[in-house]
Amino acid sequence: MKLLTSVALSAVFVFSSVAVADIPDFSKTSAAKSSYDFSKNQPVKGNQLQQASTRHDFSKTVAASEKYLFSINEAAVVQKVVFPSTQHDFSTTSAMKRI
Repeated sequence: MKLLTSVALSAVFVFSSVAVADIPDFSKTSAAKSSYDFSKNQPVKGNQLQQASTRHDFSKTVAASEKYLFSINEAAVVQKVVFPSTQHDFSTTSAMKRI
């Protein structure tokens, strides 16, 4: 039992020390110095910045064809949505009863 406990504790120690060793320390980089001049950095060339977009190119869909018949589409099923109330009746609280 003692052997199993010591092996388990040793394994935990080894794995935890490996996880700590993987964290890079950026405070030792040249950019971390207060004298670092960021204006000397090379500008980004090309389209390396990812553009966030919610647009979709509908010209590639089946419905973009002039032969597509919208009349054959099935009608959407209308579902009744019940939104939960966020109001609270404070007249039932103990603080209101003391007034």
